[in-house]
Amino acid sequence: MADKSTSGVTRPGTKSPTTKDRRAEARQRLLLAVDVPDLQSARRLVETVAASAGGIKIGKELFTRCGPDAIEALVAFGLPVFLDLKFHDIPQTVARAVEAAAQHGVRWLSLHTSGGASMLEAAARARDALPHDQRPLLLGVTVLTSLEVDDAEEVVDRALLAERCGLDGAIASPQELVHLRAACGDGFLLVTPGVRPEGATANDQARVATPGTAIRDGADLLVVGRPIVAAGDPARAAASIVDEIARALADRTALSGTSAAGHRALVRESADSITAKRLLRMLRESGAFLEGHFILSSGLHSDRYVQCAQMLQYPHRARRAGIWLAERMRRYQPETVISVALGGLVIGQEVAAALGVRALFAERDESGTLRLRRGFDLRPGERVAIVDDVCTRGGSIAECSALVLEQNAAIVATGAIIDRSGGNRSFEHPFEALLEIAAKALAVADCPACAAGDVAVKPGSRRT
Repeated sequence: MADKSTSGVTRPGTKSPTTKDRRAEARQRLLLAVDVPDLQSARRLVETVAASAGGIKIGKELFTRCGPDAIEALVAFGLPVFLDLKFHDIPQTVARAVEAAAQHGVRWLSLHTSGGASMLEAAARARDALPHDQRPLLLGVTVLTSLEVDDAEEVVDRALLAERCGLDGAIASPQELVHLRAACGDGFLLVTPGVRPEGATANDQARVATPGTAIRDGADLLVVGRPIVAAGDPARAAASIVDEIARALADRTALSGTSAAGHRALVRESADSITAKRLLRMLRESGAFLEGHFILSSGLHSDRYVQCAQMLQYPHRARRAGIWLAERMRRYQPETVISVALGGLVIGQEVAAALGVRALFAERDESGTLRLRRGFDLRPGERVAIVDDVCTRGGSIAECSALVLEQNAAIVATGAIIDRSGGNRSFEHPFEALLEIAAKALAVADCPACAAGDVAVKPGSRRT
């Protein structure tokens, strides 16, 4: 990654700023979007607003009309330039575009994360091959702020892809900032369009927030265009936004001072730990994580119960969990995924879809025995992954394993969304789970809730 010291953003851990210093920092965080049709209008706007801007964003409209002349004309004002062309092409083409942009001295450059890992990595390599003082900061566009987003985790996944591929930051709406900051940590730049002062018109932006909210939620840089450009007094509008940013910075400093870790878990964690936290959030948001007095399928009693069906009823959440579990199981190269119905049926389908393999399911017959029915079969030696929603003691997965081995297929891995076994499981094959949940699993005679007279409930669907 390029040196973050060139980003123009003060990092946590530095000396507490004075009011004057904080306003100077607030100015650095405001990027003026020069979305105007010609150079004369652009020069006039920047000259008017320059005292309150920390940088200039040149987008497709001005660049398409004026080309590199737009960069040269506006660099003359002494402000760094964000060239926002959202590169999205084959890897070699994008790499060459990064080299060309660097020759014009731009500080920030945007690329679409939907271009994929190979494209993003090629851009990062091209940047790293440049002389150190010529390297632009590469920013990955996640999901355009003009689009509605049902699943904030899609934005997080795209930002994490950008980070893994060596980019310096990501561009996302203010509404995903808290999730992004928690997932990506504090060293990753978050650049936020879709910023609108209180009472301003959203125009064609679907996911917006005020400048203060965006800063408090973790944004490093705010890109603001129409609320300044279309204002009756652009200089005053920009200065007002800088004042709001400064107040939010003060709030953020005060808040972080109350806790060594800060309120957004800014410390970068392992990918598995981040996924576990994101999954737990989805479970809680969908009402799938329950606490009380429950009867498990094994007949044991517990103080916690995860009803994954409550989360899996939402297709975007089911798809997300399936993608995460598939990534954990991909290295085993399964040819088929078998899930245990009913609980594992949905997640099994999603894992198989993410892996690009077929999906079967085992179900219980009238006697309660697990079977492959409906014409499902396995060929000898076929590589099989077995998936369930929750592993308590692994009984269903073990039954399904025996079923697969009866057909002389090869079990390469087993997995579940939730592992609540506490290690009390015994599989001969690798086991992957997205989240471990510590929960009691007690016989009725040992259950304190039963002793206290609390009635246990059985929220699952299995009868025996």
